[in-house]
Amino acid sequence: MRIRSKVDTAAMALAAAGGVAHMAFFTLFALRVIGRWGVESILWVVLALLAALGLGANFVGYYLVKHGGKSRAKKWGYTSIAASSFLAGILLAVATWTLT
Repeated sequence: MRIRSKVDTAAMALAAAGGVAHMAFFTLFALRVIGRWGVESILWVVLALLAALGLGANFVGYYLVKHGGKSRAKKWGYTSIAASSFLAGILLAVATWTLT
């Protein structure tokens, strides 16, 4: 069993929490598409796709941090998790602004 550093543990926990957030955003924005037509529905689809992209980035980042060893792959994992967290922040701001 490999001992993980505190940074790896924190990054993997952030990726897990980010995955939950992106699933919630995807569900929220995808449900807004139902029963709508026009430009507004295109916006909701784009936001749902961004949430799915963030979920994918979380998955890739988690995998790279967990299995990256001491290579550059782990650094790409950190970057992927950070980018996904940034995207989650943007989606949170959009959700707060548009759903009130």
